[in-house]
Amino acid sequence: MKTAEERQKANLARLKRERNGTAVVSSLRSLKVQAEDKDKNLMPIICECVENDATLQEICDVLREVFGEAQPMKL
Repeated sequence: MKTAEERQKANLARLKRERNGTAVVSSLRSLKVQAEDKDKNLMPIICECVENDATLQEICDVLREVFGEAQPMKL
């Protein structure tokens, strides 16, 4: 029997194989452009990325590229 981890990895591989890769790349590029404009509301483009089957990791990678890694505040 497969473990939960193995099932999730298989599901993710299938999602990436079956999704429209062009739409994913396009929406992630749009996310980057909009994130670079500090006045933009990112929720609509993030929703578009999700609708195009971009993964949370892919979305976070783009946001991390624009905004950097979050750093805890020093007290």
